[in-house]
Amino acid sequence: MLESLIIRNFALIEDLSIDFGRGFNVLSGETGAGKSIIIGALGLILGGKSSSEMVRTGTDMASIEGLFSVSPDSAAVTMLAGAGIDTPSGELVIRRTVSADGKSRCFINGVLSNMTVLSELGALLVDIHGQHENQSLLKISLHLGMLDEFAGLAGSVDGMRGLVRELARLEEQLSALAMDDREKARRLDLNTHAIREIDAAGLRENEEAELEEENRLLSNFEKIHGAVESACETLAPAAGEVRSAAVGLESAGEHDPRLAGLAQRIRDAWYALDDITDELRAWRGRIDFSPERLEEVNERISLIQTLKRKYGEGIPEILAFRDKAAEENESIQTSDQRRAELSGEIAALQERVSRAALALSQERQKRAREMETRVMEELAFLGMAKTVFKVDIRYVRDPEGFIEVRGERIRLFETGVDHVEFLVSPNPGEEARPLREIASGGEMSRIMLAFKSVLSSRNDCETLVFDEVDAGIGGVTASAVGKKLRQVSGGHQVLCITHLPQIAAMADQHIMVSKSVADGRTRTQIRHLAHDERLAELARMLGGEVVSETTLQQAREMIEMGQGGPS
Repeated sequence: MLESLIIRNFALIEDLSIDFGRGFNVLSGETGAGKSIIIGALGLILGGKSSSEMVRTGTDMASIEGLFSVSPDSAAVTMLAGAGIDTPSGELVIRRTVSADGKSRCFINGVLSNMTVLSELGALLVDIHGQHENQSLLKISLHLGMLDEFAGLAGSVDGMRGLVRELARLEEQLSALAMDDREKARRLDLNTHAIREIDAAGLRENEEAELEEENRLLSNFEKIHGAVESACETLAPAAGEVRSAAVGLESAGEHDPRLAGLAQRIRDAWYALDDITDELRAWRGRIDFSPERLEEVNERISLIQTLKRKYGEGIPEILAFRDKAAEENESIQTSDQRRAELSGEIAALQERVSRAALALSQERQKRAREMETRVMEELAFLGMAKTVFKVDIRYVRDPEGFIEVRGERIRLFETGVDHVEFLVSPNPGEEARPLREIASGGEMSRIMLAFKSVLSSRNDCETLVFDEVDAGIGGVTASAVGKKLRQVSGGHQVLCITHLPQIAAMADQHIMVSKSVADGRTRTQIRHLAHDERLAELARMLGGEVVSETTLQQAREMIEMGQGGPS
């Protein structure tokens, strides 16, 4: 549940803190006061898209912080645990910042997180239904998912996807083996030549670097050897002189202790020079210049360069090419057998997929009838008793398909064989037609609310947000919508922006949003309304700016009816 929301420097909002309660929370206020801005801020901490335009003019950064209470066994807690984020004491704090240059950062319980994690988490915490979301009902592509959500078929659909993807994988393998005899011979010849050439080279993993180093030494042998000889000739007598100096100072150190330390340092230098001279002599004894070896090294390097041009950018890649060529040859040589095996596997899987898809389709047909009944019950409650709602499930013909229904081949999708579309008939005797052809704005709001009500029992989100779901309605219908929202709030926390007193009167908590101008700047502010303040706000919503005793009495009656008894 959303406990509180803190908004700073976001659009018209300078500094705002809002506490929400359980049940039905209503936000009201004049148009332009900032109600939808508050919902926009909430959407931002749930993974919504950010922009620099969200930052209040004259400030460097906008920040939104939301405090949620979550149960230990909730999907959100499980998801966060998988991401390595703890939720101590059942509290979850999400903070999102947007800088004036458009850069955004998000923190989940103090841990810097990415937008993928935030979006996934947001979908588990809050379901926001904005005015534009009525349009989702017009998207036929979403109808199947809504039916599956109602029917609780997520597991079956995931299983269907797995089978279809496995079938596609096997078919891809079979297609890769579909090579004519001439192409097979050509590939075998090319691969065999490459294998022989690479094997003949006898390459070692780190050989190229070793050869380059040896080539560098041999190519510069005279320069290196001369430098070593010169160093030996210089250091041998020098070491003797340094030793003599050490002996002399040691003798003097018997009379002046301060010289003893210097004598030791000179002796250390003599030891070092002596060791270096020995190492140089040893190097000189080990290394011998061989023109033949230099030629061999250069030829080897040239061979490796040739193989790199053909088979890869380095020796590891060349060896990998060789292994892949060998695998391909083996696959080609056994392709006929493998093709037969794959064909059998595909046929068996097709049979399995066909049974699963048709069983899933039957279950959808059955549950679609239940959905129709439930939605029409909700529509009747919302003042659309004469509206007929239909879930149209049909197959798409596909001559290339392997699934047959009544002698006709049909298309397979990842989700099965069903194409689903919602149809309505708003008036008796009229044929049910697609929503986009029939429903008005007010009807769409109520149809969406009916869907939300039907699906709410299966919705894992504890918090549901409705941004002006009352568009295009009034009177008795508005009262029905309010009752429905209050009913839904029995199992969920509901936040609703409304302009209708009939809906606001049903709320458990009423928050008024207003704006003021000070120092030439517009600011959005909120107030949690006490009883008398609430009466005044409902009276304003009923009659406009002039609040009369009549509108106050009407407001009082609305609250009594909305709360189920005298206030």
